[in-house]
Amino acid sequence: MARTFTTEQPMARSLSTGLPEAIESFLRARWDLKPNTLRTYRLSLARFASQHHTLADLTAENVDDYLASIAPHRTMARNDAIALRQLAQWATKTRIFLTDPLEAVSLPRGHNRRRRPYSADELRAIIAAASDTPLGIRDRAIVITALSTGLRPAELHAIELEDVDLRDGFLRVRPETTKTASGERVVPLDPQCVEALDRYLCDERPRNAPGPFWRNAHGDPLAFGGFMAIWHRLRDRLAKQGIEVQAYRARHTAITSWAVEGVPTSIIQQMAGHKSIVTTQAYIGRASTAELARYRGSFSRRFGRVAS
Repeated sequence: MARTFTTEQPMARSLSTGLPEAIESFLRARWDLKPNTLRTYRLSLARFASQHHTLADLTAENVDDYLASIAPHRTMARNDAIALRQLAQWATKTRIFLTDPLEAVSLPRGHNRRRRPYSADELRAIIAAASDTPLGIRDRAIVITALSTGLRPAELHAIELEDVDLRDGFLRVRPETTKTASGERVVPLDPQCVEALDRYLCDERPRNAPGPFWRNAHGDPLAFGGFMAIWHRLRDRLAKQGIEVQAYRARHTAITSWAVEGVPTSIIQQMAGHKSIVTTQAYIGRASTAELARYRGSFSRRFGRVAS
């Protein structure tokens, strides 16, 4: 049966346009953004739209009240403010607003502290808890890969079967899945990670299933919400032990481990997928006096005795 298309023209957008409709138009106009950024914008704008209904509600007063209500969640508040300001700028550019209604809205401050990397004892507890689940082989592989490769959660979720090279020990991160414009990168796989991934491929993942690497209990591709739920369950389970489980702390753990092992900062930048080395340095922090002492004899070790 041939598909028919309506010839009815959409109504012109105005201040009475519903927020969900306006949000969809805005997201379609931002086709240039990374998929992960679009997903973040969609979630942020949907939270505001759950409390307000039309574009007329996109006022500085309403946004300030909304941001104040989620202020304890500092990262979320900052992300939501960015998305709302982008929506307002789009609505102004398309002449729905005469002037930007959120121009005076300040961005909430995000966390200015580095996430603390996991200790060895915390690592063992997290891996043990991940292994003790109905899909423990998969969950263990996810946790160990996150801890050893430093991939962002969205990057790790998006890997496909073709991205994993266990024979040579590398993992490819495709440019369309990255947060920044750093492009495609290749990350080496730790032997323990190779073992965990091999076990998942051989014992739990459906065979002859190309495409998305991580699968749910039914063998279907694991949704991002399901991927993050693994970390949320670990967080709830280990909270009684005083272990603060966060997916991004795994990334910090990997990057810190590379620095402690003496990996050059430029190589860490490449493996982490940072566009700027300044970002890499923020993850690593300043070296302690004890760490600097390791390099006290670098000149003499390289050149020998050159002064008489």
